[in-house]
Amino acid sequence: MDITLNLKKEFKDHQDAVREIGVHKSGKFFFSRSTSMLIIYDLPEGSKIRGFYDSAGYEAAMFDSDGSNLIYMSDDKLNFLDLDIWKVRMVIPGELSEYRDEDMHPGVGLKVNGKQNGAIEVRKIIADDYDPPEFVLEGHTNYIEYSKFHPNGKILATGSADMTLKFWDLELHKEIGSHRIHDDFVTAIAFNKDGSKMVTGDYAGTIKVWDINIPG
Repeated sequence: MDITLNLKKEFKDHQDAVREIGVHKSGKFFFSRSTSMLIIYDLPEGSKIRGFYDSAGYEAAMFDSDGSNLIYMSDDKLNFLDLDIWKVRMVIPGELSEYRDEDMHPGVGLKVNGKQNGAIEVRKIIADDYDPPEFVLEGHTNYIEYSKFHPNGKILATGSADMTLKFWDLELHKEIGSHRIHDDFVTAIAFNKDGSKMVTGDYAGTIKVWDINIPG
């Protein structure tokens, strides 16, 4: 399988490491989060829509289930940013308990755990983290910074401190693509709903938007 990537846009708006990227279910825009900034971009146009700075820092972010709000956590509070009026309409104490859901794929019943040595342990979602993994994916040479399931549920993408992005076939349990797409640690990965576009971020704060083609 030859997975091809075509770079469409590059952004250098963040001043520190990108820690989270999320694509809206409509495919019209995406957010990127670093410790100090939260930025929203138009995905088809490849342009910046809004940028936010908070001295308290951003700890987590996600679009809500119906796509009407961007919920972000700052200073132990949840902020609900209304995407129609681009204003925060509610702030409540709390945390994003579903944060880091990129490590799981309920549709295929799997979860992953990246190790310091670059190995990736794959388990059933119902398994405990100390249970033996179903299988282990090996190929990275440094610790795993981020992992994300492709929407088709058959492929896992991982970003590492070895500065590579790798794709893995979850049925064959093997690496099916390796790309040196950033000049620093690959720290965030997101796909649009149909998996035709991918957004990646790195430790230096760079964001890249890709067209992705997966044969078959």
